[in-house]
Amino acid sequence: MASKLPNMMEALVGDRSTLARLANYGLGKSSGNGVKVKSIPIPPISENEVLVRVDCVALNPTDFKHVDILSPRGAIIGCDFSGTVAKVGSQAAKKWAVGDRIAGMVHGGLYPDRGSFAQFLKTNGDLAWKIPPGVSDEDATTFGVSAITAMLALNTRLDVPWLAENANQGQGRKDTPILIYSGATAAGIYSIQLAKLAGLNVVATASPRSFDLVKSYGADEVFDYRDQAAVDQIIRAYPSLDRAMDCFSEGSSTEFCAKCVRKNQGKVVTLLDSGKTTMDGAQIEFILGYTVFGSEFQWLPPFGPKFQKIPSDNEALRRFYSTLPDIVTQLRPPPLKIIDPGLKNLATGLEMLRQGQVSGTNANGD
Repeated sequence: MASKLPNMMEALVGDRSTLARLANYGLGKSSGNGVKVKSIPIPPISENEVLVRVDCVALNPTDFKHVDILSPRGAIIGCDFSGTVAKVGSQAAKKWAVGDRIAGMVHGGLYPDRGSFAQFLKTNGDLAWKIPPGVSDEDATTFGVSAITAMLALNTRLDVPWLAENANQGQGRKDTPILIYSGATAAGIYSIQLAKLAGLNVVATASPRSFDLVKSYGADEVFDYRDQAAVDQIIRAYPSLDRAMDCFSEGSSTEFCAKCVRKNQGKVVTLLDSGKTTMDGAQIEFILGYTVFGSEFQWLPPFGPKFQKIPSDNEALRRFYSTLPDIVTQLRPPPLKIIDPGLKNLATGLEMLRQGQVSGTNANGD
């Protein structure tokens, strides 16, 4: 069956020079869409990898941020995917067979042979999950960047118990609540659910128009982050609060979280690096979802920041995806906006995200 595969495929790749990307970074805005559809060779796979025929992809803010600043010319864009297995490496055959439904996340936006906005992609067989019957391709794609970010923050940094674990193992704790800042984001929605299903009391922030949405995903109480009295209200209502996830990580959001947990010398996990490890007496830790792949990488080489391997994050993704088929029906995907199928339409979807018109969207990868 593998012999019937084509040699070439179409992919959406980065198309900005280094100077243009540096200018975008300096000006804080984008110059054009920065991508093009290109015919490139189908990537070869190693013994531990599978080749996936992409059926559906999800767009995330990290995709357009890579396009604008980080992606070298020719790098395949896109992280989240669902599809069917088209070819299997010898070691991956222990878990996968041609025709299996598969979903996951790849490190898109940096490499010419790895990214989800393509007709085919390659991925490590242990870093993807089997889509069970009854779960749509569109829903399956959402368990990539956003869900993995939520898992990393809660289960590996904030001591929230893992789901689908033996309760007698005693891993994680439920004794104090957790604050999810910007609970209406995709990462916030998955964080609320993972924490609530683990047995925690979940406090969230959102704009008033999103209160009902955030509560529908399990938040026990929601506060307006723009209300100047919100911090004091949270402290009074939840005096034992000692952990928070900042799903926005811009402006004063981290400071807001730090003030809420500082009484208990708590911890805040952020998604953007402020360079600070403490704030208002609270511990601050920056996480980056790409550390789950177990490889070093660098942004804007040779001068940009380097990121080291974090083997425990790689193991966490393996653990999460190994249990996801059993717990996926307990988790509701964020609200989705479906865009027209086809790689050419992904540039439109990226621009919609860039302009803040949607919080997330899906598109067919055909």
